[in-house]
Amino acid sequence: MQEIGSTVAAWATFADISMHGCYVETAAPFRMGAVLGLKLEANGFRVEAAGEVRVVYPGLGMGISFSNIADKDRERLRELVRSISPPSVILPALTQGSRVAPRSPSSAPAPPRSDVLPAVANPGATLQAILKFFEDRHVMGREEFLRILRMSQ
Repeated sequence: MQEIGSTVAAWATFADISMHGCYVETAAPFRMGAVLGLKLEANGFRVEAAGEVRVVYPGLGMGISFSNIADKDRERLRELVRSISPPSVILPALTQGSRVAPRSPSSAPAPPRSDVLPAVANPGATLQAILKFFEDRHVMGREEFLRILRMSQ
């Protein structure tokens, strides 16, 4: 990614993506309102787009809204999103008032997601575990948060 008009490029990890934008994890996010040139690569897809920084979390990352994307890149983005997201439980037929056919017994259930938040049975223990974590650290990533949350319950 590179701010439009700048010659300095930066690498970062996008942690969430949709047809409208993405969330990028970076310790040095761009300023709110910055217009960026983006090159996203994942699962064999390469998508180029321009985007505007809409939200900034210093030291953690930023949310970017796609503002300009060519038709061929929009189609690649659509395929990229399809390749990494599970099938939707809301089917297009539902928006047209049709009924959904019951699942066949042979269809396998979706595998459990590792990033799903567990139920919090003891919020006090969770807060204590998080406070202990931050005694000697300044930043917590999503995976670390989920690990602490699971271990504290």
